[in-house]
Amino acid sequence: MDNTKDSCLICEKHKGIDHQPPGGYIYKGKYFSICHAPLATGPLGTVFIESNRHLLDYAEMTQEELAAIGSLLGQIYQHLKKITGAERIYQVTMLEGVPHFHTWLVPRRNSDQEKGVAFISKDLTCQLADVQGFSHKLQQALGS
Repeated sequence: MDNTKDSCLICEKHKGIDHQPPGGYIYKGKYFSICHAPLATGPLGTVFIESNRHLLDYAEMTQEELAAIGSLLGQIYQHLKKITGAERIYQVTMLEGVPHFHTWLVPRRNSDQEKGVAFISKDLTCQLADVQGFSHKLQQALGS
């Protein structure tokens, strides 16, 4: 990986320098942290799983990180469905905007008309008070 970590938005978030997530971090584990997406980038319950160390993708993860993210994804999917009432959880990982591993988990509820790419490309937003309430519920569910 190149030396972009010196000016990496996610590294700055983790250090508390800038771009703090709404409601703060929901979970901070040994390898990964979870936070809600910015208010203007998705529906309520859209979370990011971010690697704690600067790496690009699954190919750069250690065996321990791969095991940890698999377990974490299973837990988050289960809790997101329960808390948000989602029918599906979409996972989106592109890594173009910020070259530091992060994956989006986006809940799609039964009431949402669009599905798939049409849903993901919608201009969805949420409110800070709702995010704070959601984040508290997810923290409790994760036991963090």
